[in-house]
Amino acid sequence: MHQLLNNEDNIFDTVQLNKNLVVFSALKEFYHTVKSQGFAIRYVVDGTEHYHLNGHDYPVRAGQYLLSNATSEGHIKVEGSKRVNGICLNIMPELLADVAATIRRPDTAYVDMDLGLFFSSNLFLENIYDIHQTHLGKCLFDINTSLQKEPLYQKDLNIEFFYLICEKIIADQAPIFKQLQTIPSVKAATKKDLLRRILKAKDYIDGVFIEPLTIETVAKEVCLSEYHFFRLFKSVWGLSPHQYILKKRLEYAQNILKHDKNAVSFAAYESGFVDIHAFSKAFKKHFGYAPSALLSRKGF
Repeated sequence: MHQLLNNEDNIFDTVQLNKNLVVFSALKEFYHTVKSQGFAIRYVVDGTEHYHLNGHDYPVRAGQYLLSNATSEGHIKVEGSKRVNGICLNIMPELLADVAATIRRPDTAYVDMDLGLFFSSNLFLENIYDIHQTHLGKCLFDINTSLQKEPLYQKDLNIEFFYLICEKIIADQAPIFKQLQTIPSVKAATKKDLLRRILKAKDYIDGVFIEPLTIETVAKEVCLSEYHFFRLFKSVWGLSPHQYILKKRLEYAQNILKHDKNAVSFAAYESGFVDIHAFSKAFKKHFGYAPSALLSRKGF
């Protein structure tokens, strides 16, 4: 590993291949402007790095990573006496575009070249992700685990390393690219803002779906009118908010019945239904069999 900077407060080590970088950092008090020349992945291993990009705040905590591209400008700030450890990867747009244009995805309806251009455009959605919930996140976790055993040296870095990273990025971002196309707005900034609201709405529903919930409540949570929220949510996820909530409740009930073998009434009430008959009817319509069938089938 080649050491760029090492003082009593901050440490930077980097390895590079054809302008594609892997930077390892240990930061204390730190403030610096952010302007990437390529596609950037900022993964925090310990502590919190605070980013302010394009007018939005992104507190990236341990076990999370932030994605951004060359259209993102702002600053990073780290505060405190304890070092914050992280890994930053900077990938040249040409490499990511080449991989994106080459990969064939039968589950999508857009031209691959458009996806490649997306990663370097102002339409790209800067966002924070959990390492345990994405393809790239799991890859970053594995990389960090390997580095704990053996450091990455310049001689060990090859193009296949970056190809793998690009493949994981594309696997995660292709659905988001498709979702952005469903947002009916001309301005990229408006598309990104509306998609952020709908993603936030989905996260909110995922956290409280077993509680009494209305479209009005969720719409207010993301500061949208009820109909605007309804239309955008259905456009992005392919389900209305009500259908999505129902799906979450039914899948939750199915999991209860599969693993706990409780009574059907227990599963119904635990998943947010107040009417056992309505639950049984909805369950059979969604899964194709009655909820009681799970109680009588071993190893279903």
